[in-house]
Amino acid sequence: FAAETRAFFTVWIFITRLPAPTWVDLHPGFLMRGMAFFPLAGMIVGILVSVWFDVSTVLLGLPPVVAAGISQAATFWATLCFHEDGLGDAADGLGGGWTRAQVLKIMTDTRLGTYGVCILILHAFLKFQLMGALGISIWSVHGDSSGAGPALVVMQTCSRLTAPFLIRTRNYVDEVCPKSPFYSFMVQAKYLVSWERVAFATLTCFLVASTLYGIQMAAVLILGVLLFAQYAGAYGEYRLGGVMGDYLGATICVTEILILVIILAKDSVMASWVQMLEAFRNSNTGLTDVLADAWQEPNTSMAVVIRFIVVIVLTKVWFDNVGFSSVPFDEPNEPSTDTEATKESNGIAIPSARHEAESVCKSPDATFQERYDAVRTYLDCLAKPVFSLGTLEEWAARLAALQRTTRPVVNPVACLIFAADHGVAKSVDDGGEGCSLYPQAVTKSVLVGLERGIAGASVLAKANNVSLRVVDVGVAGDDTKYNNIVHVSPDKLKGGGTANFCTGPAMTCEEVERCIRVGRDELAKCVLDQGAKAVVLGEVGIGNTTSSSALVAQLTDANVDSVCGGGATLSRHADQAAINKKVAIVKKALKLHGRHIKGGTEALARVGGAEIAALVGAMLEASERDVAILVDGFIVTAAALVAASISPNACRNMFFSSQSAEKGQAAAIEFIQRIAASNGIPVPPSPALAMNLRMGEASAALLAVPILRSSVAILSEMGTIQDILTGN
Repeated sequence: FAAETRAFFTVWIFITRLPAPTWVDLHPGFLMRGMAFFPLAGMIVGILVSVWFDVSTVLLGLPPVVAAGISQAATFWATLCFHEDGLGDAADGLGGGWTRAQVLKIMTDTRLGTYGVCILILHAFLKFQLMGALGISIWSVHGDSSGAGPALVVMQTCSRLTAPFLIRTRNYVDEVCPKSPFYSFMVQAKYLVSWERVAFATLTCFLVASTLYGIQMAAVLILGVLLFAQYAGAYGEYRLGGVMGDYLGATICVTEILILVIILAKDSVMASWVQMLEAFRNSNTGLTDVLADAWQEPNTSMAVVIRFIVVIVLTKVWFDNVGFSSVPFDEPNEPSTDTEATKESNGIAIPSARHEAESVCKSPDATFQERYDAVRTYLDCLAKPVFSLGTLEEWAARLAALQRTTRPVVNPVACLIFAADHGVAKSVDDGGEGCSLYPQAVTKSVLVGLERGIAGASVLAKANNVSLRVVDVGVAGDDTKYNNIVHVSPDKLKGGGTANFCTGPAMTCEEVERCIRVGRDELAKCVLDQGAKAVVLGEVGIGNTTSSSALVAQLTDANVDSVCGGGATLSRHADQAAINKKVAIVKKALKLHGRHIKGGTEALARVGGAEIAALVGAMLEASERDVAILVDGFIVTAAALVAASISPNACRNMFFSSQSAEKGQAAAIEFIQRIAASNGIPVPPSPALAMNLRMGEASAALLAVPILRSSVAILSEMGTIQDILTGN
C-alpha cells in the first residue's frame, strides 16, 4: 500500500503544481507504476476546474463560453500547461521536421514555433466552443448528467487513459535534452506499466464515466479513447519510432477534444447507432443491400459511416504502398547500429542471429525469460562450443535481458557500501551478546580507513576503476566528520545501531522502512548522478554475520547449525567455540522471534541490521530500474534473500560474485534460485568466483567487475561461426 501511495503522489506532483507529502520525490520508477493512477489524478483536476466553471455560470451568471475560459485558466494554473506544452512541441516537430531525427530535435527544443502556436490556438478555441455548447452543468450520479461541468471531469479522467495504454503498447523513445538522465530511465522503467495497471486505469475511467453518463455512454467513450490511442500509437511509431513525453501530452490534448465532441453529440451518436442497427436488421440481402441503400440515400448516417470507412481504408492503403517504408523518416545513409541486420543465403535475405535476438529484446511484449532465452540462443551461435564460457554467458544474457539489447553497456560501475553496528555484538556488560571476536568499535575504524582510501574496498575499487560511496546508516559512536568517500545518512539509526535481538526486536518497523528508503535513494543517486549501469553492493558491520545467519535460517527454514560460520576470525582457521556461541545466539533469537516473522520486512525488524535493510532497499530500487547488481558475500546474499522474498522480480538483477567461506550463503542462494524458478524468472547462476573470500566490504564483488565487463565484450564483439567461416 505504501508503494502504491507513493506511486500516486509521484504522478500527482508530475502533472500538477498542487502540494503532495514531503516524502514524495519525482522517481521515474514510481512514475511509471503510477500510470495506473493517471486517470484518477485527472479526475481530481477535473473536479477542481469544474467547480470554477459552475461558480462562473451559476453564481456569477457569466456565459458558458466565458466560464470555459475561466475553467481553462484554472486548469493551466493547476497543471502548469503540462500537456499543452507537449501539444505545442509535438506540433512543431511533426509539422516542421522532415526526418525522424529532425522531428525529435525540434520537439525537444523549448521554443514555440508556428505550428505549435496554431495548434494551441485551435485547441483552446475548440475547447471553449464545445464547453460553451454543452452549457450549464446538471449533475447526477445516476447517469443522466449534462452540461460542461460533468464533461470536464470525464474529459480530464478519460483523456489520461491514453498515456498508460501508449506506454504499455509502444516503444518509448529516448529523448536527448537537459532531462535526458530522467527520461532515459523512463525508457527502461516503462515496463513497470503492466497490463494490470492499464486495466486499473481503464476501470477508473469507466466508473467515473458511467456514474455521470451511464454505462452505455461510458462504454462508447472508453472505446473511442482506446481506438484513438491505438491510432496515435501507430502514427507515433511511424513518425518517431515510438512515443515520448511531448507526444503523450499532445495525444491527451487531442483526446480531450474527442471526448467533448462525443459527449456533445451523444444523442446524435446514439440515434445514429440505432438507425444503423435498424438498417442492418431490415436488410433482406445483408451488406449488399445496406451499401445499395447508402448509394441511393447519401445523407443517411449509414452512408456517412461507409464513406468515412472507405476514406480511412484508402488512406491506409496509400500510405502502405506509396508512402514511406516501415521505418520512415530515417536520416539518409544513416549507418545501422547492427552492421548486418540480414545475411544473404542463396540470394535470399534472412535475419541474422543477432538481429533476431535484438528484435525479441526490443519487443514490448517479450518477458524477461523470453529476452534471456533469445540472447542465449544468439550466444550459442558464436564461434565457440555451445555454453563453453559458462557463467560468463549467463551473465551476458542476464545483462542483455535487463537492458533490452544485445549490446548492453556496463560502464560506469559504482560501488555502494552500507555500514552499521549491531546490538547483539555489544559486550554482555553493555547489554549485548558478544557475538563477535572483534569489538564493535572496529566498524568505525574501517570507515575511517575507507575515507582515507587505504581500506580493502578502497584499493580494489581504484584498481578496477569503480567509484566508491560509503553510507553510515547506524554506526555506533559519535558522528565523525567525513569529507570524501563516507557519508552519514540523516536517517541513520540513533543510539549505536540496532538493539540486541536476543531480548527484543532489532529495529522498529518504522526504522526498517527508513533504512530501506535510504538504500533506495542511494541506489537512485548512483544511477541518476553517476550514470551507473551496474552497482557493486557491500557492507561493513561487526556482528552482521550473526544477523545474516538468523535471517537465512528463518527465511529458508534451514537448520541453524548449517548456516552459522566463523565470521570475522582472529586467525586463518575458524574458532569452533565462537561458532558454537553464534549458533546458540541465533537459536535464542529465533526462539523469541520466529513465530512473529511472516515475511522479509518483519524478519529485518526482528533480527536484521540497518545496513542489511539499506542493501534490501538498494536491490528493490535496482530491480525497478533494471540495473545489474553485483552481490558480494554472505551478508549481501542474505539481503538478496530478503529482497527476493519481498519482490521476486529482484532475482532478475542479481549477479552472485563469490562463493563465501560462510556456509549459510549456499542455503540463501539455493532459496533465491527456487524463488526465481517458481516465478518464471531465469535462475541466477551460482557465484562466479571461489577464492575463499570472507572480508566483506564488497571485496568479492569488486573482483567480479572485470568478469561482468568481459561478458559484455563477448556479447558485443565476438563473431559467429558463420562470420569466421565466410570471412565477414
